[in-house]
Amino acid sequence: MQGFFHGYAMNGIDAKNRVSIPSGYRDVIEARSAARIIVLAPHEREPCLIGYDQAHSARLYEKLDRRFGDDFGPERDNAARMQFGMTEQLNYDDNGRIVLSPMLKELGELDRLAFFIANGDTFEIWNPDILLEAKGAADPRLARIVKAQLAAKGGK
Repeated sequence: MQGFFHGYAMNGIDAKNRVSIPSGYRDVIEARSAARIIVLAPHEREPCLIGYDQAHSARLYEKLDRRFGDDFGPERDNAARMQFGMTEQLNYDDNGRIVLSPMLKELGELDRLAFFIANGDTFEIWNPDILLEAKGAADPRLARIVKAQLAAKGGK
């Protein structure tokens, strides 16, 4: 594995549902997977999207295989469905833009701005207003960053 996702960014979502993936995130994706493809899925516990590279998908499959082995019953089906069936693989263009499907926008509760925040192996994409509501009180440093990014983009 090469590199980890670091940092944060606030990017606009245009009328065609395009949003730019932060350049540092693209560097990690390409170093790990040798492809300009990201995987996005609804986060299991948070009202946001989670993103990662194809190599991380392979590690998730290995983890699923270790957990269930030769048991191909309904529990494995449910876990695999959540891990792979609810994802979208998206190519990004030369400017680092992806096109969010209407379903991804809905699942991530995204509107006009997308706040990207790294988690090492993965990153999250939040509606900044929802992030402030969900996490702002518990983490004042994160709230300060999000508010500063919103102000820079002409938001609240």
